[in-house]
Order: sequence, then C-alpha cells, then structure tokens
Amino acid sequence: MKAAVVFKQPLLWFVIVGLALFVADSRLSNDRSEIIVTPALRDRLATLWTTQTGLIATESELNALVDNWVKEEVLYQEALRLGLDQEDSIVRRRLVQKIGFIAESEVEPAPELGQLEQFYQQHLADYTLPERYSLQQLYFQQLADAEHALTQINSGSAAQEFGESSMLNPSYAYRSALDLNATFGAGFSDQLASLEVGRWQGPLQSGFGFHLLFINAVHPEQVTPLEAVQQQVLLDYQRAQQINARDIYIDRLLENYSIIVETQ
Repeated sequence: MKAAVVFKQPLLWFVIVGLALFVADSRLSNDRSEIIVTPALRDRLATLWTTQTGLIATESELNALVDNWVKEEVLYQEALRLGLDQEDSIVRRRLVQKIGFIAESEVEPAPELGQLEQFYQQHLADYTLPERYSLQQLYFQQLADAEHALTQINSGSAAQEFGESSMLNPSYAYRSALDLNATFGAGFSDQLASLEVGRWQGPLQSGFGFHLLFINAVHPEQVTPLEAVQQQVLLDYQRAQQINARDIYIDRLLENYSIIVETQ
C-alpha cells in the first residue's frame, strides 16, 4: 500500500499508531513479572483523559490514571496466566472483532462516481421499491358477517355502514407485501394477487379475523434513481469493500495454517 493511501485512511492510520503504542507501552519481561510504564503510555493516558473530559490532566490525576492502568494490567496478565482467556466465547469474539477491524481498514480511497454507478447497477434490486398496494379494509370477527356485508355493499349499501372496530387502520397506502404481512399476518398478501382494483372483495382471512378489501391502486416496482440514493449506495459500497478486504485478509492468513478436521 502506498504511503499516500495510508494517510487518506484515518482508521488505518489510527490502527497502525495504536498497535505501535501497544507494543511500545505494554512491554513485559519474559516471566511477566515486570510491567513497564513508558513515557509514551503516560502521554497516551493523558491524551485519552483530555479527549474524554476536555481538560488537561494534572500530575496527580495522571498518576491516578497510571495507577489504575497498572492495576488493570496486573489483573489482565494474571487472567492470562490462569488461562481465563481460553475457551471464552466472549473474549474470542472480541479478539476476532478487533482483528477484523484491522483487516477491514485496508480499503481503497473514496470511490469515483463511475465506481458507484457500476456498484449501483450490480445491486439494482437493493434500490428498487417492490410492488405496493393502496387499499381500504373492513374488519369482521365472523366470516358470515363479512359475507353478509359484501352482499349488502354489492347491492348498493355504503361500505362505511359496515365493519367492526379494531386496532387496524381503515386504509393503508403504498404498502408492500412484506408490510401487509407484518400488519395482517403471515401469508395475507398472497390473497391479494387475485383481487381487482376498484371494488369491494373478499372476505380475506388474517390473523385477526376476516376482511373486505377495496384495492385503490397497485403500484408497480420502481427503481430509485442513483441521485436519490447516492449516499446510501456509497455506504453500501464502502461496507462491501470492507467485507472484501476482510475476506482477502482471512484468505492470506489461511495460507499459514493447516486445517485438520478430526473424526471419531
């Protein structure tokens, strides 16, 4: 990676600096009986204090910070000595996350518009609104009541005269099949495929009971223009780049390992 690219990637730069400080600050002797407090460590603790409080640490505050760090380091090293980090799913997950952050930081600079356009075209389905419905509904607890109401409406009675009170809205606009299933229950939207626009139909069964529906409009799929979702496309592109960088990093690491699957 070129130096110019490194400086354009703040996360990567901080990771490198952080690793350097970690190596410099946490040096232990081979028997782990010594904990070395370096000037660099004191400077880092002072910087963290200023970042968190907005104040410059006094000498006594800095000494307290160092003392607290030493105590934590002693506990940490003792935990390692006792093997408490072994077979611990939480520790394992945190370590994997940290190394993953390092891998994901090795991404390219901000993409050009042409790269975003290509990514957008390759993932067009992610930026396409699904088919949606605008409809009215009348709710009934009993099937017979819904059937009777439909007969009366078809005979000229006003639809507003029918229906029972419920927690449901009398109308919904621009709702996808997924939205309707979330509102009325799993599989409800499957019943809409055979309905016509512009008249009361049913009854349709939901998780609540039975419904008469009036389909006002069926809105076809609609591709959202790149200009309207460019910021989201950029975020998706960057995340895809991070995942790709992580996968490449893992593949490189796997070259150094032999994977042995034992069987009983």
